[in-house]
Amino acid sequence: MKPNQRNPWRFALLFFIFVLAVSEALMASETNADNPFQKGLFETSLGGGAMFSPFPVGLDRPTLDYTLTEAQLGYMLTDVSGPVFCRGNLEAVGGVFGSDIFEGDGNYVAGTTLWLRYNLVPRGSRFAPFLQAGAGLTETDLNRRLEGQSFNFNLNLGIGARYLFARNWSLNLEYRYQHISNANMSSHNQGVNADGPMLSVSHFF
Repeated sequence: MKPNQRNPWRFALLFFIFVLAVSEALMASETNADNPFQKGLFETSLGGGAMFSPFPVGLDRPTLDYTLTEAQLGYMLTDVSGPVFCRGNLEAVGGVFGSDIFEGDGNYVAGTTLWLRYNLVPRGSRFAPFLQAGAGLTETDLNRRLEGQSFNFNLNLGIGARYLFARNWSLNLEYRYQHISNANMSSHNQGVNADGPMLSVSHFF
């Protein structure tokens, strides 16, 4: 894949951030952002996106691009606390995902991931960034030059933002990095390093 193929995704991310900033400036907040992030509450989300490899672009490795559809269930571990610049809470999240490989050898990538997420919750704002890291199990029939067996592991990092458009609903945009490998359980373990955007909707209850 050529580097300029990712430009539309970068433009979409910048446009999304711009819209959020303008909306935040022009709209009086009617949503109490603390409410969805109280200890003991749950979050369900459904989203999709696309992942592109190799990452970084330009490495001499086979191209593997795939969609990513994911359902998650989160549990708020703590209440919102902390100083203004890092005010937020911790959330534990479990997710399952399925993927269709649209560029490269193979048909699917599927698995499950456990996440630990830190939600940044600015006081009285509709805009709530987050950071997260996760690990899990993966099953795939992808290029055997990359992975020598079907069973693999996944490691993930993500950074994103929520827009709380209603009391218990948010629209979420995320940039994600995903690593897939078999931990040298096979003689072939070149691994996959992919990155890309995710868009999802969450409901808090």
